[in-house]
Amino acid sequence: MVRSIRLALVAGLAFCASGALAQWWDPMPGGRPPPIGRPMFQTPPEELVYSPLVYDRAGLVAVESVMNGDFGKPDRMHDEFLKEGRRATHGLFLLESIQMAWDRQVRVVDAATLRQAVLQPWEKANPGSRLRKLVEAIAWQRQAWNARGGGYAGRVPGESMAIFRERLGRARKALEAAEPEGRESPLWYWVALIVAGSSGQPEQALSALYEDAAARFPYYHTIHATRMNYLLPQWGGDFDRVDAFVRQVVERTRQKDGEAFYAWLYMDVARKIDGDYLSVTRATWPLMKKGFEDMLARYPDAHNRNLFATHACRARDKATTAKLLAELGPAASLGLDSPGITTESCRRFALEGA
Repeated sequence: MVRSIRLALVAGLAFCASGALAQWWDPMPGGRPPPIGRPMFQTPPEELVYSPLVYDRAGLVAVESVMNGDFGKPDRMHDEFLKEGRRATHGLFLLESIQMAWDRQVRVVDAATLRQAVLQPWEKANPGSRLRKLVEAIAWQRQAWNARGGGYAGRVPGESMAIFRERLGRARKALEAAEPEGRESPLWYWVALIVAGSSGQPEQALSALYEDAAARFPYYHTIHATRMNYLLPQWGGDFDRVDAFVRQVVERTRQKDGEAFYAWLYMDVARKIDGDYLSVTRATWPLMKKGFEDMLARYPDAHNRNLFATHACRARDKATTAKLLAELGPAASLGLDSPGITTESCRRFALEGA
């Protein structure tokens, strides 16, 4: 029974890891043997390229290792990624991959079953695991939202709201159990911000928690995106407050990332609202364009170039779209989180009749 649950948990994460290089935590990505005549040894760090593919693979390995009874590897990965501040070539932290992978996994089964099948064996094998405590908090907050759903509070049945509040309380207790060591990880703050915001904590308390998180982890994307959620109109905020917040984050992160966070955060807003974000919010295309340019200057990955092209096409910037499509060539893959935008439609828009 436990093994079947574990297999179900990791099934949704499987993907082809072709092209990934080896590292200590994944010596044979995708289970592939080394080429004939090449020894099976760890690739020297200078040869590693932390592509988006390797980024995704890191989260998969962190989950799979626990399911396979290797309880030490995920903690070592977490601690190493945290210490090194390792970012992939698209600018996201490898630690965010572990966070997102576990968030996906705890949607699959209820938190009580997850605790029996995974967390209790993990605790028994590695009682001091910081990551296990954080995963438990992630599980309860995700299960809280599973019970509530994403609709407006007034449309959620009373019984579902009661379960929502109970599970947020369990998440809060898990966070408390993870202190003080848990606060050394941005995963702790990410869950804490969700729990505080979802529980309707006073604005002053939520802002204080965010300031503590941002002071410790100023470049960690989901810290800023999560705080911003509770400034959106659906949470009683407005787009003026969102814009002021985005500009503050840009100032906070300018030293390393230029104005890239303007694009990162407004892309997150675009995913969470109805309508065209360039019409509904205070975002402007010139500032989005500058944000993407700074992003590409620091993280010149095809993933980011495709995002830039997608949003240039959305903004009807024909010249920029055409330029980026030419640079991407066969690697063009436009349309992420942008309904109605495809590579073909953008080529027709930017290139036909040019």
